[in-house]
Amino acid sequence: MKHITQKTSVGRLIMQRKFCLANEFLSPLGKIIQEGFAHRAKQGKGKRLIPRNLALAHTIRYAVKGDFPNLFIDPALILLSDGHVKEINIRKTQRMGSNVSVSFDGGTLTKMNHDDEIQLVAYHVEGRVAVRSHRTVNRSKKLISLSLPDYLMQVQQLHLYILVCDRDGICYSRSQYVGVV
Repeated sequence: MKHITQKTSVGRLIMQRKFCLANEFLSPLGKIIQEGFAHRAKQGKGKRLIPRNLALAHTIRYAVKGDFPNLFIDPALILLSDGHVKEINIRKTQRMGSNVSVSFDGGTLTKMNHDDEIQLVAYHVEGRVAVRSHRTVNRSKKLISLSLPDYLMQVQQLHLYILVCDRDGICYSRSQYVGVV
């Protein structure tokens, strides 16, 4: 019996560590996740789903990598939003001074998607700071820019994510990891 108890304890420790890592990583992204998963949470009729818990479950299941005790988060596998809105094709990412820009192809424009809004998120993991573009850019524009605040201008590594939402800001696409700049 003692052997089973020890396995359960190790399993519990691993799960606690995964939960802690995921929670720390997602914490600065709270408002973005709340909006990005809100529609998906409402679709779980009667299940009382919470947007943050959906993101947390995905992170624990797919983004926590490594072997215990050397667990880490792979930022490329994080989801900030999820839904049925069509994604865009990322073309080029550029960082010049305090400005980060991403060029993209919005795909075939229709009456339903021509005014989908594109959002750019820059996340400094070590500093636990996330910033989002405030200016609305539509799918048809093909370029989105983000002016970095002074405290992020000297940062060497920013992880970039793209989110696409409908004109009402209710339905989102699955977020896309752009890379590091």
